[in-house]
Amino acid sequence: MLRRLMLVAGLLSALAAPAHGQVTVGLSAFGGGYLPVSDLFDRTRLGTLPILNLGQEPGFLVGGRLTVWLSRLAVEAEAAYALSRLDMPEQAKEFGVEDQAGVFLGSLNVLYVFFQAPFSPLSLYVSGGAGLVSRGGDYLDTYEGTTDVSGAVGAGLRFGLRPLMHVRFDIRDYASSFKPTNPQGEELDAKLQNDIVATLALEFAFSPMR
Repeated sequence: MLRRLMLVAGLLSALAAPAHGQVTVGLSAFGGGYLPVSDLFDRTRLGTLPILNLGQEPGFLVGGRLTVWLSRLAVEAEAAYALSRLDMPEQAKEFGVEDQAGVFLGSLNVLYVFFQAPFSPLSLYVSGGAGLVSRGGDYLDTYEGTTDVSGAVGAGLRFGLRPLMHVRFDIRDYASSFKPTNPQGEELDAKLQNDIVATLALEFAFSPMR
């Protein structure tokens, strides 16, 4: 067993070890769309109004990334904020319940370039990592436990416009378990959340890859 672990570690080290001069650091700002797939609550109350299947609405998202490219592998830190609202009926708003429900998403990921187009600055990659999802807003702030650890998987493409500038398109799924505690101190049942983000970014590098 130990020999197998050492073999796997050696293979990963060989993949991650960049050739001389092939390391570059990129900074990128991005915007895009935020798509929550699952409801937050099966049943809850907004004021005195009982609500079934309360979730968040799609919204606009902004953020940034720091990426260290190591030839075909990269390590990347990402942070984003989604402008979202609760999908609540108009009757609930009459009780004075605010529907603002922003979401912070952050993750640390490993990227692997599985396709580099010959004679072209186009590359395709997949990513995986871990992070967190934190939900806020007037209504959600009355609950505890609205920040959750998440997994993050995705895919994307990168196209070089200049040696120091690339455009990127990414899709990433933040998968987490939403298990808050209500204002009465009751812990609710956990619900699997898939928060999907699709982004378009402009990445600037400190030095070109050789």
